[in-house]
Amino acid sequence: MSELYVNKIYSHTDANNKIEIPSGNTLYAPGHVIQVIQQHTTNVQETTNSTSFQNTSLAATITPKSSSSKILVSVSTQSYTSSGGDIGLYGLRRSISGGSAGDLGTGEIFQANQQGGGWQPLVLQFLDSPSTTIATTYTLRFKSYAGSNYVYHGWGSGTGGSSQTITLMEIGA
Repeated sequence: MSELYVNKIYSHTDANNKIEIPSGNTLYAPGHVIQVIQQHTTNVQETTNSTSFQNTSLAATITPKSSSSKILVSVSTQSYTSSGGDIGLYGLRRSISGGSAGDLGTGEIFQANQQGGGWQPLVLQFLDSPSTTIATTYTLRFKSYAGSNYVYHGWGSGTGGSSQTITLMEIGA
C-alpha cells in the first residue's frame, strides 16, 4: 500500500477544480454528508390515546454506503393534546430490513408538553450508528403519557393543514 502526503490538491484539467472519483472507487471523507433522504407529507393527522408507542406515517428509509457511517435523523412536525396539561411522548424507531428493530434511546427521550390543548411545533434530532449497509427505516412514534386524553400528530385540515418532514443524512465516519 502506498501513501501520498500533500497540502493541496487541484484539478489538472477542470477550470472549476472539480476532482472526480471514478466509478467503483471510494473516497472516504469523515464528517461529510454522503447522502440525504427526505420524506414529506401534508395534511395528515394521526391520533392516539394509547400508552404504548404507535407508529405514525412519517417514516423514511436509507441504505448506508458504509457500516461505519452515522445517520442524522431530523423530524419537523406538529403536536396537539386534547386537554391542557396532558403530555404526548415521542420517539424514533429504527428497523433494519430483514433484521432487527428497536426504539432509539429509551423510547421516551422526546416529549411535547401541550398546555391548554394547543398545537405546538415538534422538532427532533437523533444521531444514530446503525452499523449496517442494509436498508434502514426510521419511523416517528408517539403515545399518550396518561392515556386519558388524545395526542395528535400532524394537522390535517384541508388547505390550512400542515406539513411533516423526516430527513436522514448519512455522515461519513
